[in-house]
Amino acid sequence: MDQKKTGPLEWAESSDSHMETSDQSTIFRHNQTSDVPVTSSPDRSEVYESSERWLEDCGLTLSRPFSLCNTRPVSERGDELNKQMHISSESLADFEEQLYNAIEMYHNRIKWLSQGNRKVFGVVNGSRVGVLVDTSDFNASTERLADLQRELSALIEEQLCFKNQLYLLSYGSEVSSLWDKPLDISPLRLRECYAWVMQLRAGGGCDLLQAIQRALTHSQLDTLLIIQADRPDQTVDFICDCLSVKGAPCVHAVAYKCSSPAAIETVKRMADVSGGRYHLFSAALGVVDSSTDVDLLWEEIKASRDVLTQIQDMRQGRLEDTAVESEISRGLDSLTVSDFSPVSSALGGPLCIKPAGPAPSSSRDWLKTHGLKAQKLDLYQLLAPNAYSPPETFVPILGKTVSATVHERVMVQCEWHDGTVKNVHVDLPSLQKYQKQLMGAVCVFEKRVEWLNGTPSRQIWGTVFEQRVQVVVDMSGMNTHYQLHIQYALRILLEEQLADTHSFNVTVFGSEVKSWQEKMVPSTHENLQAVWQWVQALECVGGRDTLAALRRALEEEPQEEAEASLTRGVYLFTTGTPDQHTESVTDYVSERCSVSNLNLHVCLFTGEEESARCHATRAETTRALSRLAHAGHGRFLWTTETGIVESDDISALIGEMETAADYCQKCSELLDSLIQKGSGRGSGETSFPSLKPQAWTRNAKLPCPRPTALSQARLESRQMSRLAQNGLAWRPNSSKAEIPAVQSADFSTPAGPSKSAGQRRTIVSQSVFFMEDGNIGVVFKKYPKPKSVRKSINTIKLPKHEDICSTKQWLKRFGIKNLKLDLHKLISGPECCHHNKLVRSVQKRVSAKYCGIFPSILLNGAVKHLHLTPGELKHYLSQTEKLMQRYSRRLEWLLTGSRRMFGSVLEKDVCVLLDVSGSMASFLPELQKGLTALIWDQLHANSVRFTLLAFSGGVCVWQPALVESSEDQCVEAVQWLSRLTPHGPSHTLQALQAGCGLSDDVGLYLICDGRSDSSHSLILREIETMRREKSFTVHTVALNHHDRSGSEFLKCLAHKTGGRFHQAPENTDQDLIGKLLSDADPVLPTFEGDDLRKLSEEIEKLRLFQKQAKAFRETILGSRNLEGT
Repeated sequence: MDQKKTGPLEWAESSDSHMETSDQSTIFRHNQTSDVPVTSSPDRSEVYESSERWLEDCGLTLSRPFSLCNTRPVSERGDELNKQMHISSESLADFEEQLYNAIEMYHNRIKWLSQGNRKVFGVVNGSRVGVLVDTSDFNASTERLADLQRELSALIEEQLCFKNQLYLLSYGSEVSSLWDKPLDISPLRLRECYAWVMQLRAGGGCDLLQAIQRALTHSQLDTLLIIQADRPDQTVDFICDCLSVKGAPCVHAVAYKCSSPAAIETVKRMADVSGGRYHLFSAALGVVDSSTDVDLLWEEIKASRDVLTQIQDMRQGRLEDTAVESEISRGLDSLTVSDFSPVSSALGGPLCIKPAGPAPSSSRDWLKTHGLKAQKLDLYQLLAPNAYSPPETFVPILGKTVSATVHERVMVQCEWHDGTVKNVHVDLPSLQKYQKQLMGAVCVFEKRVEWLNGTPSRQIWGTVFEQRVQVVVDMSGMNTHYQLHIQYALRILLEEQLADTHSFNVTVFGSEVKSWQEKMVPSTHENLQAVWQWVQALECVGGRDTLAALRRALEEEPQEEAEASLTRGVYLFTTGTPDQHTESVTDYVSERCSVSNLNLHVCLFTGEEESARCHATRAETTRALSRLAHAGHGRFLWTTETGIVESDDISALIGEMETAADYCQKCSELLDSLIQKGSGRGSGETSFPSLKPQAWTRNAKLPCPRPTALSQARLESRQMSRLAQNGLAWRPNSSKAEIPAVQSADFSTPAGPSKSAGQRRTIVSQSVFFMEDGNIGVVFKKYPKPKSVRKSINTIKLPKHEDICSTKQWLKRFGIKNLKLDLHKLISGPECCHHNKLVRSVQKRVSAKYCGIFPSILLNGAVKHLHLTPGELKHYLSQTEKLMQRYSRRLEWLLTGSRRMFGSVLEKDVCVLLDVSGSMASFLPELQKGLTALIWDQLHANSVRFTLLAFSGGVCVWQPALVESSEDQCVEAVQWLSRLTPHGPSHTLQALQAGCGLSDDVGLYLICDGRSDSSHSLILREIETMRREKSFTVHTVALNHHDRSGSEFLKCLAHKTGGRFHQAPENTDQDLIGKLLSDADPVLPTFEGDDLRKLSEEIEKLRLFQKQAKAFRETILGSRNLEGT
């Protein structure tokens, strides 16, 4: 029967002969009133259009193959007429193949939608687009703003630049647009768009309704792209009512890195009301969480698979509950449907055998010649010649073993691979060269991984490197749906790898075991074509007798002596565990492979959807088959229709790359330690005591020199004469009395009283000798080197990200004093002192001669000399400017989001105490909104365990214990806050007692106006008593700016418990941070809170130092100009 060849999405026109009943046709009955399933298939064009329009351009339905059938009445049943329909097997198989091609194209479309900027924002339709960007404090925070600007710039570059008109608008508490109206796209206007994106800043709340109303005034817009991240200030009903007006543009709503249920609901509702689309991007997973375009494609895939199931039912003789007469031909019966694998139209053709390439090898063998150890790139091999264990000696006086510290002073300590610590001499050039070689090795490993993924054959089977290969294939009845995939896997193995082997054989098994040949045959082209024809005629039937198949494959003995020296490999391709006990099969394989030169490799294939349904069973299957492969000294590979899931070859390479990364990290640590030691010696501040001889002072007693024969005789003669003069008879204490040996002439023992660690130690070396008159003389052999007292200006390193800590803790690390940028200390050294002494001859004070050389300044009432050079002051100004910018970012971070009202939450266990007494009525609405932001911005984002406690005349607790800040708990907490109403008195002490009882080390955040029914002194005394029994910290937040006594009480309460006092600034200039970074000299507002006050004081101090440094530099340059003239 001839058939016209067409494209992949066109139907083949059938001749009249197709309508006749033959051996190659399927006869089935169907009800004429039943609906025919419909599906559609897209093409591969990756254009920027929605999935709905993309699917409209290419439709694929069942109406066409059914139109090729003829029907005739057979019998009547009730009111319905049953007819018999005849359709050729070729037409049905062609339609089935096109469905598989359509499914594959749907998957490619989904993959395309998940790449680049489309993953974040989706595909934006329309030619005149209005872009509405959420710039609330949450979305435009310091942590998110850089990512948002980068993604928006990519959106303009990839999609918006192809539109006809654009209108850009940002909304926070206020709405701001780039232009007054939509404008045509041009290169100049695109540059304006990029600049507008980079100027976006946090703007308070999220007034989405006002932004939509502004955009709707421009009727020429046909699409609104709304990028939403935070919960809008208005309810979703108000927003949807605004969008439901007649003539409103289509909305493309994007939830950008959003976890708020209210924001996600708003995005979906806006898209539904306007007839548009939505797109949800998950930042945590880095994937598209949900999207209208993607959901449509998944629906099409599901519909196509349903049609494939119905076609399979037709072929197997069942179509719902209707009577069926089935005469399935051999040709149609050999075409088995696979629900999850694409059908290759080339399966029926002859093999296209590729020419032999270089000899392959497993990754384990490949690493023996290309791994880190093989290339002598093991870090410990490099360091071993210069690594020494710290000497240890037992000291009897101390009664313990003491390690020497001399090596630590001149070497770098490194943790060895066995867990010990060694002292290592680090050669900087060789270590840097080693790092470059390490990076080169990692690139080679990555290329090997790419090569393993280069062909489908290596993805499924790995590398076939043995010379004699036995392929064992699972053809059990459970693999009926996978038969096409099994044939495809065998075909590519025969085409790409088996031609390079010495000999091969193929064995299939179900309930019975069948081998293509009784013994292995040479890998010629004729044999490969023959085995492929044999495989195509096989069917999947019976159970899974894996043990019997392995016995036949493993127990086959070589026929000739020459074959016995060749390597043998058995490749088992299966979809599940054996019917036999897994441990029995594993024990047999281990025993058999241990006595012969044989490897067993296991290749597992599973359907992706089946893996999702049977996760626990699939995990057990992979563990069992992995143990089976390792027992046979082979490799385990697990693939699905989407690619490799697990591969021992790739795992070995990844392990080697992780080892290389660990070595790089250790190299960086060694280099950092070496640089720190070098900088410590360069600045004169060493962390270890000096190894040179210590100071000799005038009061030190010199040791006795070593006597010579002449000096000893003179000494004895002098002593005898002295004794004779005194009338005393001298004799030694014993007959063996000797003059004790003295210490070496060059010594380094400390003399005189011990000095404090802060005192400077002078280094000298001297030699002692006897003079002719019997006195002792000293010759100084080495003089102390003068040490500079000038203080250098350090180059500072500051973090980019904000640490969640108090300002006090933060300034301990990055304050002016700790960074050694205090200008007054830099110019207050001994070399800067101005000496002015009274000369009695002239009866007046005269300055020292050098005082006229250096410029003089008045500092804190004293005259100082400027020893700093203009270059050093310029370096100081650059470092302080860098520090000022960092302080500005820290201040901006403290003034954004919920931190502006409540400060930063430091603890991991938190209880929020909220005053809802009658005096809080004016603060409660704003407080509820701020607490909502606190829950999401700080508690939920930082995984803080928390609970809420409201108090007035009594105490009301939201949760009796601390709970995790999950999304559901946060939503419930926000709802609980919205139901609070102000009433009654304020029992602050009772609330504090309830909060302290929650857990140890809990952080209590007291939010009130400072008024209480109990006296302030009583509360402070009770808190002091409770702190003796339990450990807790109270942070206070004052809301009333005009009650000084209340603020003082809250400040005292926080400081007594080690907490912080916070009060939101009344009027904070939104452009304050921008002014700090400019040349202007703004006046910082007065901050009452501890964190803001301490940081502002540090900023003012740094600003003073900058002014003084500029003035000092101008003074020095002016004095030099005068000298030049």
